[in-house]
Amino acid sequence: MTVAVAAAAIAVGTAGPAAAEEYRPYTMIPGHTYTLGEFNGVQCVGQMTSGIQTPDYRPGVAIVTTTFYPFFTAPCAVEMQVNWQNLDTGERGTATSRVVTYTRSSFQPSVATGDIVEIATKPGRVLFTVATGSLHYVAVPPVEAVVPG
Repeated sequence: MTVAVAAAAIAVGTAGPAAAEEYRPYTMIPGHTYTLGEFNGVQCVGQMTSGIQTPDYRPGVAIVTTTFYPFFTAPCAVEMQVNWQNLDTGERGTATSRVVTYTRSSFQPSVATGDIVEIATKPGRVLFTVATGSLHYVAVPPVEAVVPG
């Protein structure tokens, strides 16, 4: 029993400082972006799930992560577009990235892949939407996150 108590004390003692150094506020974008693949390819239809990190150690930067889940077995690519607007400064822009999937076998769906995009939005309240370069449907309204200064 004393070994378990000592281990718990060590874990609690070391978790405090590490957790403070690695603090990363995270906003999950609810819902999904449904899309066709590059060049509107039906063989690459799938959904994107995204989230936003606004770490205090990166002032004025938002980190958007996304995962693409294809519905079929064909390898494919999708152009991810993160549209943003800083409500405090009025600045806006679009960051793009190409997400590529590959096939495991003809009987299993393609492997989900994703990407990370760092966007210099400047500090403030920022609206984000995730879209694609192909035909798509965004099932959620824009999401607001606060980017630290």
